[in-house]
Order: sequence, then structure tokens, then C-alpha cells
Amino acid sequence: MIYFLTGYVAFEEFILKFLPVSDTVYSYLRFVSEILIYVAFGKLVIHKLHRGIPFVKTAIDLPVIGFYTVVLLSIVVNNSPLMGSLYNVRPMARYIVLFYLVANSTLSERRITTLLRIILGVGIFQITVGVIQWLGGPDAFDFFLPRETTLTIGGFGKEYRLLELGREIGSVYGTLGDTVIYGVFMILVLVVYLSRIRQLEYLNLLGAAILFFFIARSYSRAATFSALLAGGAWYYFHYGWKKTLQLAGATVLVFGLLLAVVNPFNLEYINPRKARVGLVGNVTGVFSGSYVRIAQKQRLGALIGNVPTVLVNRPILGYGADQNSAIAGLNMSQRSFLLKVLSKEGFKDVYWVAMLCFYGVLGLGFFAMIFYRLFRYAFSLYQRSVATSSLIERNILISRLTQRISIIMLCLVAITVFLLFFNRTLEFRGYGFYFWLCAGLLFASDRALPTYRPLKITL
Repeated sequence: MIYFLTGYVAFEEFILKFLPVSDTVYSYLRFVSEILIYVAFGKLVIHKLHRGIPFVKTAIDLPVIGFYTVVLLSIVVNNSPLMGSLYNVRPMARYIVLFYLVANSTLSERRITTLLRIILGVGIFQITVGVIQWLGGPDAFDFFLPRETTLTIGGFGKEYRLLELGREIGSVYGTLGDTVIYGVFMILVLVVYLSRIRQLEYLNLLGAAILFFFIARSYSRAATFSALLAGGAWYYFHYGWKKTLQLAGATVLVFGLLLAVVNPFNLEYINPRKARVGLVGNVTGVFSGSYVRIAQKQRLGALIGNVPTVLVNRPILGYGADQNSAIAGLNMSQRSFLLKVLSKEGFKDVYWVAMLCFYGVLGLGFFAMIFYRLFRYAFSLYQRSVATSSLIERNILISRLTQRISIIMLCLVAITVFLLFFNRTLEFRGYGFYFWLCAGLLFASDRALPTYRPLKITL
């Protein structure tokens, strides 16, 4: 099942588009992958309890329990609508279940390697589709568009279509149904690809350059900068901080020259959805003065407006887990620092701030602790695997796989923490599924992982 979902999720929009079913059935079929995760996890739990097989202890158990406890408290204290609260927290909760499913599964080194190869294979296919869209023109673009439909559940409408505000001219989106989701998914593919590289050879560099080009082709600036961050993180773990600083200095110098030549600070920002902009100009455009003024009403405005509003009015448990009531509460705050009247559109663009608004400092603290514990565990496992491979020759292959998984998660945590300032990355199917899959593989690869006290229930 995990094999199937690893290959299926990235193609879900494209596959479902061609099924001869109504729009309503099509919309509900998008829940199938989620249901499969819950069913598989339920079977795993029943099997372990019946056999008396202990569950593994992971480094994020307490932060996860703490976070969802705060979610419940925020719902109760703020009297948040139950359906809206469940709808809001569901996108992340579904893949936390996937994490525990994978972490508690008995996966051999061969199976873990196969899952990583599937991710790379999906990435290669996405590049191929990207080439077709890039060179094929409007007809090719329309062929891969997802079916446009709307599903209403419990009073909440969900639209399934490419970007509500349109797409950047010249961008590609593969089969992910959205240029931003495509960009962040290809970052994950880049990280998995880099984890296989042990030496900087020309073919390896060419592969990384191709992946970086197609990430930039998504026209997602956050994804493009994150790809650079991923490369820097990988370089650090292989070559140390001194060489990484040298590489970072050279990168900043080259980028500074491009910025001075292509887009000086006094130029007006050009929206790539309204006019054709080059890949370099798309990235350097964020440093123009006009873009900074625009950002004050968007992501930058969330940081300097929403944050102090929450801290002054409801710092502990936030405004509640329901997005609509939380937005209404923010707009009606007694002491407000908001730069504009908030609306549902774009509210989660700065996901860290959204977590603060929903669940307060307490919820944000537990949420951040999940990433901190993931990073610490991945780093300690990486150090252990390096020591093991250097001391015990027969364990070299196992240790190399552990090193690979550890580097993947170290890079992904750093990237995700950065991306969550720009979009709700973990709620995207094309990223959230694979992030938590890799996190589960990190723990599944550790054969020395402690377990909880076994509990046997006779059915």
C-alpha cells in the first residue's frame, strides 16, 4: 500500500481527471488515498495489539501529543465550530498518521531503498511532463490541467483547479495540478537525488542542475530559494562549514551581480502572471522596492501585523482552530496591529503565523518542537551511522542507507521550516505526504529504536 501511494499521490489529479465519473464522485475519490492510510494504520494497530508487538518510541511523540492537546483546548476555550476546526486541522493530521504507519512498519533496507527510487522515478516523470508543457504550448498545458470542480462538505467548499489567481507565464506544473505544489515536490526530489551523491562529478552536477532548472521553471520563488538552501545543507554535511561558507560567499557574490545588472532596487516589480518575466528576473524581482511595498499587505504584513495582534489579545491558545472564526476574531481584536482586513484568501501563506493565530504561543511552541526533535534525531542518527560505517566494515551498506535517510530529513526539515514562511507546504498532498513518509523512513531505518511496553489484546 505504501508503495502504491508513493507512486500515486503525485499523479492523483491527472489520473482522476480521466475517470468516467461525475464531478461529485471525482471529488470524493480524492479522499481514497487518505482513507487507505487510515485503514492501513488501523490494521497495523490491531495486528500489534493482538500479537503483543510493541510500538516504537519516536522523538516526536510528546510534541505531537502536546500539539493536538493544545488544538483540543483551543477549540474548547474559544468555542470554535467543531466542523470548521476538524476541517482546518485535517490536512496535517492525515500525514501524521502516515508517519506512525511507516515508523512502525517492518521495512528492510531493500524496501526503504525502493521507496526512495519510486520518488526519484516520479520526479523524472514530472520533468518529462514539464518539458512537454514548456514546449507543447496551450494544447499540452490544457491536457494536463486538473478537472475543475467544487465539493461542499459540512458547509465548506473546496475548489479543485489550478491556481485560483492563474499561473505565471511560462511556468510548468507537471501532474501536480498547481505550479507551487510542483515546485516544492521537485525540491523533495532534488534532496533525495542529492542524498545519493557521494562525490561532485560532472554527471551528478548535471542532474542537480536539471532539477534546479525545473524547480525554477515553476516560477515559485520560495521553491527556488529553497533549492539553493537544500544544496547548501547537503554540501555542509559532506564538506564541513568552512567550505560551505566559501560556497555561500561565492553564491552571494554571483547573485549580487545578477541583482545589480538585472533588477536594480529602483525598478518596479513585474507580476509574472501578467507579463512574461525571465527566470532570473522572477527571482531578483523580490528585492525591488515595489515588491517590498506589496509584501507589506501580504506575507510581510502577516509577520508585522498578525503576530503582535495575537500576542497582545490572545497569546496562550490563540483565536481557535476554525479558520473563519479565527479570522473574524482577529479583525475584531480590541487592540489591532493589522495592516489590512483579513480574509480567507492567503491567510495561511505564512503558516507559522497561522499556527500562532489558531493555537497561540503554546500550540506554535509544540508545532516548532516537532521540527526541532526531528532535526536533532536525524543529526544524532547521522553521527551514529558515520561512526558505525568507519568502525564495522560489514555494516557499511546499512550505515550508508541510514546516512542517506538522515541527510534527507536534515535537509527537508531545514527547507520546510523556511517554506512555511511562504505557503502551507505541509498541507499540500504533493509535499506533505512525502515529507512524513521520509520522516517515517528515518525511524524505520533505526534498528536500535526503543519501544513502548508491549500490550496484548485478545480479539
